[in-house]
Amino acid sequence: MSRLLTRIGRLRGRAKALHRDSGGALNVVIGLTLIPIVGFIGLGVDYGMATAGKTRLDNAADAAALAAVVSAKAYIVANAKQSNVTTLALTEGQNQAVKAFNINAGKLLYGTVSLATPQVTRNRQTLSSSITYTATIQTLFGRIFGSQATTFTNTVTASADIASYLDFYLMVDVSGSMGLPTTDADAALLAGKSKESEGNCQFACHFPGKVGWGLAAGKIQLRSDAVNNAVCELLKRASTPVVDNQYRIGIYPFINRLATLVTLSDTTTSLSTLRAAAQCDKAWPLAFTNLLDTGSTQLFTNDNPTTGTGSGGTHFETAFPQMKATIQTYGDGATAANSKPFVFLITDGMQNSQSYSAWKDGKTYTGNPSQFRGYRYAEWDGSQPAQIDPNKCTDLKNAGATISVLYIPYKLVKNYTNTSYIVWENDRVNGFSPTLAEPLRKCASPGFFYTANTAADITASLGAMFDQALKVPRITR
Repeated sequence: MSRLLTRIGRLRGRAKALHRDSGGALNVVIGLTLIPIVGFIGLGVDYGMATAGKTRLDNAADAAALAAVVSAKAYIVANAKQSNVTTLALTEGQNQAVKAFNINAGKLLYGTVSLATPQVTRNRQTLSSSITYTATIQTLFGRIFGSQATTFTNTVTASADIASYLDFYLMVDVSGSMGLPTTDADAALLAGKSKESEGNCQFACHFPGKVGWGLAAGKIQLRSDAVNNAVCELLKRASTPVVDNQYRIGIYPFINRLATLVTLSDTTTSLSTLRAAAQCDKAWPLAFTNLLDTGSTQLFTNDNPTTGTGSGGTHFETAFPQMKATIQTYGDGATAANSKPFVFLITDGMQNSQSYSAWKDGKTYTGNPSQFRGYRYAEWDGSQPAQIDPNKCTDLKNAGATISVLYIPYKLVKNYTNTSYIVWENDRVNGFSPTLAEPLRKCASPGFFYTANTAADITASLGAMFDQALKVPRITR
């Protein structure tokens, strides 16, 4: 029995010893496991510090790149007559870039930053900058795995256009449909003032003997009025160029042909001429409204039926080649003698190829020649509404002009009675109007298509077209 008890005691002792040994081994295992866990947490801290530092340095590089081109541009504008203005401007851009970077970068915690010499260059009318930095941040926990530091680099570029010399050719549609009211309420008001026999018309009410036109002018806002106001606002914006002679503006109304209201004029010296022609100093400018299609050619020269706006249709295929021939310079805007042309096409986009054949010589005219001496009789071939053919814009763009389109969509022309021939015209254009936007978009230069419905939108869009032509400094990375 005593031997048995002795054996049991020995087994108990061995069990206790084994228990003590396993606890020690577990502690060792846990300790070894904690090392990589702490290390990975530490790496996360290191990564967070590096990411925060890189974000701050990237923002500083953005600011430096913009400061470089903006400062260089401002120097050129302020000192345009200096013989070595470009060299001095590029140096000014470099200096301002360094200042902007240092201010925005600040002190990098546990790190160092090296900024390469900023590169600022000029290519014709475009200033470009390139900012490159390299940063090294010491790790706090990465050393556990043998990583002493994190190094990263980045390059940011920016560009800005110097005050280019720009020519703006305002190609204004004054065909009959531009005489539609701008709002539904005004359309109803005009219809209510028209004769019942005219179908309470809003479209083409302005032809001789139609009451609606006489009651609308200066009393009910038409789309032509809204465009007129927008052009006057544009002239205000163009009245403060960065450099003398920077902008020239001409106004060219068209129906069947392109005519000249104001030839291309320098806004620095001829703004009063432009404003007078557009009647901008009047409470209700009617320059374009007075040019709406009245069945008679306007702005003609030398008693010639092949000049002036024409009448009775909208012939883009005639107006575009005429605009191409009208543009004085197809340049890049680097100098006043090498100005860059922009054609601002303001239209509802409805093509109408109707024409007249004169009895005198049997020739076909895009517009009624009957008001001219010797052209008493002319036969009209009827209304032919259709979409604009965007291919008619190609030659003008290929020649070097930028076409910026302001599309003013047709509102649905409502019929208030079915007893008039005007109802047929209204119904026909209503069928075409939803399809007019896409051909105009293709006519425009890429990125230069705008749509405006209300009078306020027309003014805002024309201003945006002007701003887009000027351009602003931009990050290009």
